[in-house]
Amino acid sequence: MKAVIMAGGRGTRLRPLTCHVPKPIVPIMNKPVMAYSIEWLKHHGITDIAVTVQYLSDEIIEYFGDGRRFGVHLHYFEETTPLGTAGSVKHAQSFLDDTFVVISADTLTTIHLQQAINFHFSKQALVTVLMHHEATPLSYGGIVTDRNGKVIHFVEKPKWNEVCSDLVNTGIYICDPAIFNYMPEHPPYDFSQHIFPHLIQQEYPIYGYEADGYWSDIGVIEQYHQTHVDLLNQRLVSSHYKEIAPDVWIGERVNIAQEVKLEGPILIGDDVRIDAYATLGPYTVVGSRSVISKYASLKRSIVWSNVYIDEHSELRGAVVANDVYIGKKNEIFDYAVIGAKCKLKNKVKVQHAAKIWPNKTIAEKTKVKGSIVWGEQRPNVLFRQNGISMRAHVDAHPMFITQLASAYSSLHEKGSHILMGYDNHPLSQALGSLFAQCLHMYGMYTNVYEGGYLPAFRYILSHKQYRGGVFVTVNEHDEVVIDIHDEQGFPIDCTMERAIEQRMKHEHHMSVAQIGEAMKQKENDEMYIRALRQAISFSSSERWKVVVASSPLLKHTIERTLLLFAIEVVWTKERDDEHIRKLIEQEQAQFAIVFDYSGERFRMFDGQGITLTKEEMISLHVLTSLLFSETKKVAVPAWAPSALHTLAERLYGDIVYVKDTRRDFLLAHHHEPFHFYFDGLYACVQLLHLLAIERCSLRTIVSSIPTIHLSCRDVHCPWDERAAVMRKLLEESYDKHVDFTDGMKVYHEDGAWTLILPKVDEPTLTIYSQAANAQKAKEYTKYYIKKIRQYQNV
Repeated sequence: MKAVIMAGGRGTRLRPLTCHVPKPIVPIMNKPVMAYSIEWLKHHGITDIAVTVQYLSDEIIEYFGDGRRFGVHLHYFEETTPLGTAGSVKHAQSFLDDTFVVISADTLTTIHLQQAINFHFSKQALVTVLMHHEATPLSYGGIVTDRNGKVIHFVEKPKWNEVCSDLVNTGIYICDPAIFNYMPEHPPYDFSQHIFPHLIQQEYPIYGYEADGYWSDIGVIEQYHQTHVDLLNQRLVSSHYKEIAPDVWIGERVNIAQEVKLEGPILIGDDVRIDAYATLGPYTVVGSRSVISKYASLKRSIVWSNVYIDEHSELRGAVVANDVYIGKKNEIFDYAVIGAKCKLKNKVKVQHAAKIWPNKTIAEKTKVKGSIVWGEQRPNVLFRQNGISMRAHVDAHPMFITQLASAYSSLHEKGSHILMGYDNHPLSQALGSLFAQCLHMYGMYTNVYEGGYLPAFRYILSHKQYRGGVFVTVNEHDEVVIDIHDEQGFPIDCTMERAIEQRMKHEHHMSVAQIGEAMKQKENDEMYIRALRQAISFSSSERWKVVVASSPLLKHTIERTLLLFAIEVVWTKERDDEHIRKLIEQEQAQFAIVFDYSGERFRMFDGQGITLTKEEMISLHVLTSLLFSETKKVAVPAWAPSALHTLAERLYGDIVYVKDTRRDFLLAHHHEPFHFYFDGLYACVQLLHLLAIERCSLRTIVSSIPTIHLSCRDVHCPWDERAAVMRKLLEESYDKHVDFTDGMKVYHEDGAWTLILPKVDEPTLTIYSQAANAQKAKEYTKYYIKKIRQYQNV
């Protein structure tokens, strides 16, 4: 018999512990949680195991390897996008050719598996769900069976009025491979939400087995805590540890000073140092290479590896991730979580359930009452890649808006006119209106653009007498984005960004004698739409049809514009890839376009429903720019494939490399009012223009573009280590040609190149590699990722 361990989840509810650590490697009793699943399967004679991975998959594969050191054989099945629980198992179908067991990587259990397997075969079941009693089943899948064990009712995460039983789904299943016949071809889909309800409705043989033994799912911080308590109470401690006193287990090379107070149950990892007069109370677990200084006190706390807890600090029910420094006289209370590589200076107090994300420095005497996602360790930069971005209802508070508006107004003369834009989200409108009212108080006049379409907003700015513009939206991640533009319609430059950041630290005085106001005549999309129609000489007798997904606010602008070009729009507000593909096929559309919240960025699908890659999109940008505009030079980012030179030469043009920012792109084409890469409507019309001329499909055009072999990967690199890592990479490349247009582009002897591009708003380096073939490109990327990780650990 075989098994599959589902290890692809992001562990969102365990953040910040799982920000940079995959959930299967989160330690339980100083051992990765997935190791328990492997050991449980091995104990029951199952050693041939598939592992489905997606989030931080490299770390999982690197740690567990081929499974040899655990006495099993591991076979990995990597998902490029989340497929759902059942979808991920379907992905491993080629391996699962006989009855198999499914278990999640975050599950701990002592359930007797063989008895469940015997039950499964005795019932000739298609699926057997292992069940467990849970007094409060609201966070699980509730199950009702008949007297023979057949499942007759299943409710995922029931409300109290839906609870019919205290039996819940453990996420452990025994499956006949015939179950694949009942799974759709196109994921994502889940066992509990999709497959099981269907099987129950059709009365297929799905059974529930009421299992004896311990079971825990460490999905949330509270359960993570409780699991440690359970294992310590049941003395389920690895044989690696030695019991030196009742319920006090220690690893190897542990240095415990005199006058240390230890009260079990306690688990202490290898190479730990505990200084004099420190206290470790019940249900405390300390990871390897950690230091507990004099007079420090820990109770009911879980401390990972390489943690330094300085003198007189107290931890009560806290969780501390790897590589954390906790200064003197800190107080950290129950269910508080400290992310990896944080530094808490002296006399910091972290309140109940507060969470500090990784790589933060918390100043002395700070009282942390909520979550800190951005801390001092992050560079003090307000502006990100697309303006100012902050979490809705958390950071976007009125005081911040008034400070920002005050700083912005101080850079303009009194009486200046500013264009305000915002989408139809109530928070956007409230914050945009507040921003405008603040500008009035500082003597400035505002007008409102009603459309919500950012490219049109930029066009109006560049063609009317405004001194600047502020565009407020709530994006698909529930973040408030405040996007500030100059009088020419470009995102403001770095100099103005820094000036705003500096001026936000100071107060600015108002003049009662000169108060601005809102203009009565509002702006709309008419000017933009007319100009776009005049700019593109596209006309065809053929019937063109495009599937469009956008927010309802943008629908009118998009439909009205495309109608002027005799393009039929099949509109949908659903953005799911499978839904879009079905619409393309059903409507026989030429392609589909999915707009982001502002209409500036977009995804495209060809007539076969295949998503265009960003390499294909940048190629189409080059193609349409050289075909349909007077320019003979087109801007591309530093990561753009070298094959685009060949494409440009065919069209008697050339490409120039610019930084991968909106401002640099738009400035490079400043003489053109529209831009393919940052205007979904313009791109849509120009692509149909191209199809009308070439008289072929979009896929045919994309396939005719020179072959591109590009590899792209992100690698985490802490803010405070980024500069040193980049320097060491440069030192390694002294004998090679290096270009610094954007990031660091290293040219290799075989004609390939690698670009190391730091992200503006994340502690991440993006690695692009181009080579003669895809395999070689991946090898270059992996080489540099390995180097970056190596240099971080120096």
